[in-house]
Amino acid sequence: MKKYYPYTVKLSDMTSYLAGKNIIILLVFLMLASTRGHAQQFRTLYWMQGIPQASYGNPGLQPNPTFYVGLPGISSLYFGFDNSGFALRDVLSKNAQNRLFIDDQSLISALKNHNYTGADFQNELITLGFRMDQNYFSMNISERVETRFGYPLDFMKLMVNGNDYFMQQDIAAQLGGLGLDFTHFREIGFGFSRNWTEELTAGARLKFLQGMGSVNFEKWDLDLYTAPKGYDLLLQADLLVNTSLPIDLAPLEGIEDRDFELSEEEMRNYLTDFGNPGFAIDLGGFYQINEQFSVAASLRDLGFISWTSKVENFALYNEFEFSGFEFDSYFDDENNDDPFQEDMDSIIDTFDVIETQNAYTTMLPAKVFISGAYNLTSMHKFALLGRGEFYAGKFYPSATASYNFQPIPQFGTSLSYSVIHANFHNLGFGFHANFGPVQLYAVVDNLLGSMQPHLVQTANIHFGINIVSMHRRQDARKPSLRW
Repeated sequence: MKKYYPYTVKLSDMTSYLAGKNIIILLVFLMLASTRGHAQQFRTLYWMQGIPQASYGNPGLQPNPTFYVGLPGISSLYFGFDNSGFALRDVLSKNAQNRLFIDDQSLISALKNHNYTGADFQNELITLGFRMDQNYFSMNISERVETRFGYPLDFMKLMVNGNDYFMQQDIAAQLGGLGLDFTHFREIGFGFSRNWTEELTAGARLKFLQGMGSVNFEKWDLDLYTAPKGYDLLLQADLLVNTSLPIDLAPLEGIEDRDFELSEEEMRNYLTDFGNPGFAIDLGGFYQINEQFSVAASLRDLGFISWTSKVENFALYNEFEFSGFEFDSYFDDENNDDPFQEDMDSIIDTFDVIETQNAYTTMLPAKVFISGAYNLTSMHKFALLGRGEFYAGKFYPSATASYNFQPIPQFGTSLSYSVIHANFHNLGFGFHANFGPVQLYAVVDNLLGSMQPHLVQTANIHFGINIVSMHRRQDARKPSLRW
């Protein structure tokens, strides 16, 4: 007679599982979710018009330089990290002996129903812009890599406390929104803005997108139910994963034994693939109320990418009843097979996977900015900025207060304070300095990251080198546009 033991899912139990051969299959179907990349810039940078790249946050805010061109590859480098759920201080605590320990319950209490952790990289390959009468023209070619891991509160409860909580409450663990998303695309942008009246400046940036790599979970319905007696588990899954990658994942059977190293030709084909077209637009405006007060608003990344090249789809719909592992066989010396591997294979085989090659479309995560500024003098500007991002049907707001000081056109600096994800430890700083035609600039939204990493939920740095011309138009208007 077989002897079964109730199985409670805990973090320690998952460790041995993740070391198994089926890690890739598990990640494809149980860890990927429909998440969108995001870039947490344009807080401190938003009103720094001495830096040409500030206009990417609002194409209606014309840069101060009459002409600029970026040094290829180093005109704009951006690295960002963002965690909506918790900071390190929510994970580590001190015991009575003043020793650090992992406080899993503090972690749980810090989380929201839906959370994400993201990392982004952006590199400007080519950029230039120039003023002509009342108009400003610009263009850019940028490489953007964005990734995010999304996780619901129930997932962390399951990892930390096991399924005992859900059994006692007689409820299912809601695991929708769990996953990892990757997006790599190239942006070719053309910007235009104009002083339409003495008070109003407005513009737009049209962006043609070249999608190169994507993992998109179009559908994610996953519930884990624990029976009130016996701890038996019922997993209900309805998933649809879309991918466009330089490697072929299908067929998934035997995927753990394949070599996915890319050749030079495959890498060239990946970087020059124009089979995934997209389009986006940025809109922005600036209005000078009087000599002291002005307002600005903008929408960024309103667009999509249509994935048609190297596309693979994986659909899964089924439910699985699980009573436990047959632990006696684990310690049977006469058994030459791997019983744990067999148990895991039987679970995976229960879920029938439908593999297709259908095109799909992903939307860029739209951002909205609303701001007001007060010019104390032509050198001193105070501003408030509200920023919001739409992700997975949720709206994530943040607020920034900044002080901008520009004594001369060749030098400017900004100091900011932001509230992001209800985290109040975000002190930002930025500057630009022109040495003749060469401009150096750097902007961060969280200076405390290097000094107090346990408080950090958002950290980024944006820096680069431009060649600029600061000659002014003879009919230059509105001190707010040139400070």
